[in-house]
Amino acid sequence: MQNQRKPVLYAGLLIVALVAGYLIYDNFIKPTPEGEIGIQTGNMLLDETIPNIDGSGSVKFSDYQGKILVIDFMAPWCEPCKAQIDILALVDSVEGVEVISINIDPNYDMEYLYGFGEEEGITWFFGSSPDSAVDFEVSAIPTIIIVDQDGLIAYRGYFTTVTQFDNILTELMN
Repeated sequence: MQNQRKPVLYAGLLIVALVAGYLIYDNFIKPTPEGEIGIQTGNMLLDETIPNIDGSGSVKFSDYQGKILVIDFMAPWCEPCKAQIDILALVDSVEGVEVISINIDPNYDMEYLYGFGEEEGITWFFGSSPDSAVDFEVSAIPTIIIVDQDGLIAYRGYFTTVTQFDNILTELMN
């Protein structure tokens, strides 16, 4: 009878050790994000799913974890947004940086947006999500959000110049 208790005792001790190890890791060792989930500089980026304007599916912001992500909230009628597209084309060519443009105007259908994207030379992900504009409290366009490799919002602003991008991206890549 005593020999039959030993395997049960060992199994119980193993379970206790595993649970204790997990709790120690989870509470003391595991790296934690620096900020709360949100939409402002210093926050961990609020994750959203954005449908592609060409109907080929969608992406989540978390799909870009490990890369620098530039999010461009825009609308086709916005002249500064069109000027921002030219700058984003340069940014999109930087290795390790991904760009997403998001139409926030619900008055445009996907077919129009697809044509607009081709006309303007948008070669990066182009989606449409007016709801994201509400979630991210977009009050002016273009609104640019730059997220670091760990998912922290490093920059939030409006029309962003090449020089500003250069300074921000250089800092994030070092």
